[in-house]
Amino acid sequence: MTDRRSFLSRSASVAVLGGIMPAGFMNAAFAQTLPTLGNAVDPENVLVVVQLAGGNDGLNTVVPYADDNYYRVRPQINVAADKLLKLDDHVALNPALSGMMELYKQGHVALMQGVGYPNPNRSHFEATQIWETASVDRPIQTGWLGRYLDAAMQVGARTANPFGAVSLGDTLPAALVGAHTDVPAIGALNNYAFQTGKNLDQKSSAGMLYDGAKPGQSPYLQMVEDTARNAYHGGDRLRSLLAGYTTTVAYPGDNFSQQLKLAAQLIGSKAGTRIIFVSLGSFDTHANQRVQQDRLLGYLGTGLKAFYDDLKAHGNDKRVLTMTFSEFGRRVSQNASGGTDHGTAAPVFVVGGALKGGIYGAHPSLTDLDKNGDLLHSQDFRAIYATVLERWLGRSSRDVLAGTYAPIAFV
Repeated sequence: MTDRRSFLSRSASVAVLGGIMPAGFMNAAFAQTLPTLGNAVDPENVLVVVQLAGGNDGLNTVVPYADDNYYRVRPQINVAADKLLKLDDHVALNPALSGMMELYKQGHVALMQGVGYPNPNRSHFEATQIWETASVDRPIQTGWLGRYLDAAMQVGARTANPFGAVSLGDTLPAALVGAHTDVPAIGALNNYAFQTGKNLDQKSSAGMLYDGAKPGQSPYLQMVEDTARNAYHGGDRLRSLLAGYTTTVAYPGDNFSQQLKLAAQLIGSKAGTRIIFVSLGSFDTHANQRVQQDRLLGYLGTGLKAFYDDLKAHGNDKRVLTMTFSEFGRRVSQNASGGTDHGTAAPVFVVGGALKGGIYGAHPSLTDLDKNGDLLHSQDFRAIYATVLERWLGRSSRDVLAGTYAPIAFV
């Protein structure tokens, strides 16, 4: 695997706007278009990807309460059966996910069980890179969504909409790194602007430079100019686009929910955003897991419930699909510190007003384990990606994922 420094160096930024805007122009000369499927999907469809960073413990998220082995191997950190939100006679949601349960009852949640890939990696960075690039066997420079965005453009075409895809955070995830597509990272709307401090002369000079630059001998200068211009004018344009959006939904005050509030504004405005990446962190629960994970799952459930209430109030819930992922699950047994260590397979939630809700796949066995004593996966995460790409975004998944994966029937 490539190390973190070399991977990030390929995502060098040219301007800072409350986050970063990467320069995809370095590999533009080698970009290739990818085929569409020709099937009818709504061009207004939006995909929201939620990263549960740190390795979320799947067994305390979707609890196999009917299996006595669960309580045997987790005597201190198990979730009591009488507290659980039962989905069927076998599995239940953590009670902190009451918001998710409400969405599930409405038929708006598809639960994918036992999701992973062959020969799982337990390194945070390398496992995250695998999920975000969809490359299990070898490191590559682009993310799966970055390749989708590249495919949606013609070779050599400029990005028509700088907000067609956004990351709501201070850094750009590897998933959105493309060969010739620029994606902004928006840390906070009020801070999304060209960073010159209080020096208005500097800002004015930068504006004249970016607006007046002329292509020279370099074949990449035009791309540099376009990216810099988007960086300079992007903040003002985005605030103008979102100015008319109002909501009656009371979002929780945590950062994750506030990111989803901004996501709803982007979706409900004329920004034309179709891909949104949001992250919720600190799931690396090696010690005292219950308090930490329950708090984070509470943010996830209540945040998504408010988000979809907001979307529905504006008639947007049926065109927005949200999927979660985490770089890995946790070990089956608790450790001596009241937590869990790095593991393998875990559940994935897909949420949306137009999907086919329910449970997909069987919960992993707690006794039939791999050679390391970890859960065996039954569904490849790339099959979920293939479903999203083909049935929601209307693009062939074969070249994006470098292989063929049978779609799952949640859409």
